This record gives sequence, structure tokens and C-alpha cells, in this order.
Amino acid sequence: MTKGCAGLALNAVVVALSFCFLAACHSGRSSSIRSAACCAAYQHSDSLPDEPPQGVIRLAIGGDSRNDSSDVVPWAFKEARKKGAKAFFFLGDLKITRAADKLFVAELADLGGVIFYPLMGNHEVEFLGAIRGFDSRHAVKEFKEDFLKAPGVNLAPLTDLVVYSANLGDAVHFIALDNVSRRGEGFGAAQLEWLEGDLSAAAAAKKVILVGMHKALANNPVTTHAMDEDGVNAIQDSDAALELFKKYKVAMVFVSHSHMYASYNQDGIEMRLTGGLGAPLVKGLAVADGGFHHFLLVDVPLGNNQDALKVEVVKFPGVPTKDVQDEADEVEARTRSGTTEFRGMSRSNSSHCLIGLTRSLMLIASRPEISAFLLRAR
Repeated sequence: MTKGCAGLALNAVVVALSFCFLAACHSGRSSSIRSAACCAAYQHSDSLPDEPPQGVIRLAIGGDSRNDSSDVVPWAFKEARKKGAKAFFFLGDLKITRAADKLFVAELADLGGVIFYPLMGNHEVEFLGAIRGFDSRHAVKEFKEDFLKAPGVNLAPLTDLVVYSANLGDAVHFIALDNVSRRGEGFGAAQLEWLEGDLSAAAAAKKVILVGMHKALANNPVTTHAMDEDGVNAIQDSDAALELFKKYKVAMVFVSHSHMYASYNQDGIEMRLTGGLGAPLVKGLAVADGGFHHFLLVDVPLGNNQDALKVEVVKFPGVPTKDVQDEADEVEARTRSGTTEFRGMSRSNSSHCLIGLTRSLMLIASRPEISAFLLRAR
């Protein structure tokens, strides 16, 4: 098939499936939001000076750019650099699919000297964020080679996960966890064992401990588009991780996956949901409820005073990209013994997978550089 024919075929599929997608859409907010009252009460933001004060380490944090039709990432990287961030922690989903992640490398130039610490999102290990292959180890290996180039990264000895920690100066200890790469997801016993050892050492050294991961913990007060969706084992892993965060007095945990902002406390641990770096915003969520593109600036004072952490939500001034699909319709397709199984769905509801596939193809079509990249990769 020629590239021209391939392009026409892709467009034809997009158009045809779009009719199914539009017919299946329902109005209102995404059903993943836990209550009708959510989430105006979870919109706390501090006000930070333009430059970090003396004795403060400033960090930038955010996640979920994917197709980034609004060009949020270039803006966020330049703003982080201008406002004196020492590092940018990226919470996963760099692009719409792993094959396009290499396009993201060029965008790192906007950071200048700001250190880049990324972690894994589900779009790094699932084709179009929905279809998982037999083994994610290749994607994990490539991600480490392409993006974990910052000095001082302490990689966990886990070949099927992207898990690491890093110190920023003498005060801050950042831990990157992976709750998307494993089949069945969750953290797994080996990662939790490594986490406790790393937390113990950081706490003994009196570091301010910050944790990042793609999906929010289960049973959070904001959204079920989190580890809740991944089954009993994942929820048990979530509970175990929360106990470790409490035991070792983690200062704050940063998560993404749901494309919105929320500030909440989960059983004594401060959490920030920051999935606003360009992926389509949660369906039907008002700006007042966290439905806006953004990233976070975090000021960490020296001297292990984690109570003095300040977090400012930096809102994108441009035109937003909004979703029309319910987050709850996002599923992972798994291939087993020659058949395809869609997690969390009966076969009679397999049309939901068609909705998700249509959505992903529409997003690809909206970004010509991704379509061109995929065609060149044939």
C-alpha cells in the first residue's frame, strides 16, 4: 500500500467510525466524577512569586499531553523555565501512542536547562491508550533509553516497570512509580518492596518526599478514573501504597490520567491531580470544577519543612480542547489465545470499545505530524 493510499484509508476509517462515535455519545459530565457536587471544593491554589525565593527549590509538575491540539506543552515548558523551576516532573502520556513519543523529544528544547523527569502513562504501553500487546517490556526499555537521561536517577531493578527516585539538592526526594505497565496494572509486590526501602532511606535522611504516578489511588474523593478501574489486586496495591505514604510521611503525591485539576487529602496525605497538559479535558467539567489546561509550580523550602510546601496552579491562557467521550468508556483491549477481551465490559457492550477506538483515530487525524510519523514508520 502506498503512503497516499494508507492516508486515504486512515481518513476513511476515521469518518466511518465517527458516525458510530457521535451516535453513542451521551450528554452531561463524565460518569467517572464521583458526585454532582464535585469538584469546586477541590480547587485550592497558592500564589507564588515570579521567581523562587532564596532557600526554596521550585519544581514544575503536570501530565497528559497526548495529542495536545491546543499546544499546551510548549507554553508550559517555557513558563516553567521562565519562572525558575529546577525540574519538570511529567506524569505520563507524552503522546497519543508510544510510536509517536519520539516526536516529544524535540519539545524538550523549550525546557532549556530545566531537568526533565518523566514517568509512564498508559499511552506509553498501550496502542492508542487502549490495546495492550503481549509484553510491555519493549516499551519500558525504549522509554528508559529515550527519556531517563537526567543525572542522579536511581532506577529500581525492575525490567518490566519504569520506577526510580532522584534527589534535588539536599532537600527534595522525588519517587516515580509505575501503576500502568504491568498486565493487570497495580504496583505489584516487587515495586512495593522497593518503594518501602526507598522511602525508609529518604525519611532517615530527613528529605521532603514527593511521589509521582500516572493513575490516582483508588477510593479518592474525586474520580473513579483511577486505580479503582483496574480490579481487586490493583485496589489492594493502592491501599498498601497509601499506608507506606502515611508511614514515611510523604509530603505530597502527584497524579494524572484524568484530564483535570483537583487538590484533595486522602487519609492524611496531600494529593494533587494534574492532568491538564493538553489532552482533551474531562467531558462536561466546568472550569470552576477543574476543567482547564494547566501545570503546577511547587515551592519546597529547605530544611525538611514539608508543612510549608506551596502549590500554584498555572492556568493555560489559550483555547482549550474538550472531550466528548465519557472517561468511563476508556477500556484496555487485551489479546489472549487469539481472542480480544475488553476489560470491564460484557461482549454485548463491545460497542464501547468502538467508541474508544473512534476517539483515538479522531485524535490522530487532528494532528498531522502524528499521522505522518505513523505512515513513515510503516
